[in-house]
Amino acid sequence: NVQLSAPILSRFDLFFVVLDECDQLADYNVAKHILDVHRCEELAVQVPFTKEQMQRYIRFARTLNPKITPESQRVLVDCYRKLRQGDTMGRSRAAYRITVRQLESMIRLSEALARLHCDDHIQPSYVREAFRLLRKSIIHVETEDVTFEEGDDGDDD
Repeated sequence: NVQLSAPILSRFDLFFVVLDECDQLADYNVAKHILDVHRCEELAVQVPFTKEQMQRYIRFARTLNPKITPESQRVLVDCYRKLRQGDTMGRSRAAYRITVRQLESMIRLSEALARLHCDDHIQPSYVREAFRLLRKSIIHVETEDVTFEEGDDGDDD
């Protein structure tokens, strides 16, 4: 568990909680993979790209500066509006507050997806995927109601 304050958490574009749940088959596969890697078995890891190919791809993707198309801009506005509506539909007491930061996050994520696809334009599908990721990562914090004891009205008589 990481105890970070809400102002610090709001600086992250995405925030996912990873749960380590017991699953006999998954645990077996993870243990087998780790042991195979440590025994240096060549077939343990089959990578589709070399390290150099990945580095070249990342260097190229970083040079891209994708632009938002008018259609993508409309989708961004619509997605942001949906996030804001969800934030005020009775769940606001227990929901992570949606602010302009989430719109900025959606823009950054959309740009990243365009770079991932080596695209010079932010497509509506990138915006929808950024919206989906952001919506999945929204934190719902359950807080207990504050109760006051009767008879404690602050008078000291």
